[in-house]
This record gives sequence, C-alpha cells and structure tokens, in this order.
Amino acid sequence: MADRTVALIGDDGVAVPVKYRDNGDGTYSPAQAQPFAYSSVATGELAGSTSAAQMPSVTCKLVKFKAAYDNAGRVYIGGAGVTVANGTTDTTTGLQLQAGEETGWLPVANLNVFYRICDAAGDDLTYLALA
Repeated sequence: MADRTVALIGDDGVAVPVKYRDNGDGTYSPAQAQPFAYSSVATGELAGSTSAAQMPSVTCKLVKFKAAYDNAGRVYIGGAGVTVANGTTDTTTGLQLQAGEETGWLPVANLNVFYRICDAAGDDLTYLALA
C-alpha cells in the first residue's frame, strides 16, 4: 500500500490536506497536515438559463457558487439534467440557492461537472474557483 492524502474541509470552509502513512497492516496513521497552497484564482458570472446548462470548463481544486443578489427567482445547481423544484419527489432537483445565497466550498477538479438551471432567465450565478 502507499501513503494517501485526503482533503478535509473545516467548519470555516478551509481545505486542509491530511497525509496518512501506511502502517503496513491495512491501517493508516495521520502523518502531517498543512493548508493547501493555491496557484490560481478564477472568477466568473454565468447568465441565467431556464434550461439545464453545463458550467464552463475551469480546472480547480475548490469552488464556491453564489446567486446574484438581484435575482428574482432561484438558481439550482446539480448534475446533468438538473431541474427546478416543482413540489414532487424526484432525483433531479438541484441544490437551491436564493438571491444572495452561496454554497460552501466544494472540492472538485473542474466546474464542468456541475449544471445549473434558473427560475428566470435573468437569475445569474457567480463563482470563485481555486486551483
């Protein structure tokens, strides 16, 4: 077995990598912890869409999304085929963000794994991505 590193997200939203040392018996012990160093920052605004739209291709380690303060409706974030909430039980409704609401930090390799859909075409979404 080899040593492993995992990212732990603290209550403050900061990612901390924790390296685990292989003990050779199928168990691991924490070896070290230090904050991630980010080499680039990407930000952007995504225009509202009333049909599911894929996020742009942006390589990153962490991302945070925020619905624009002046949105009239809600923005939903999810996977391919994401839908707006409609009062029925389903598996496609996205994570709902009201105007001015944001997600916490999400560990992801690329923004393009996410899709968005909005209540209204004017409901925008911004992002901050760290790589």
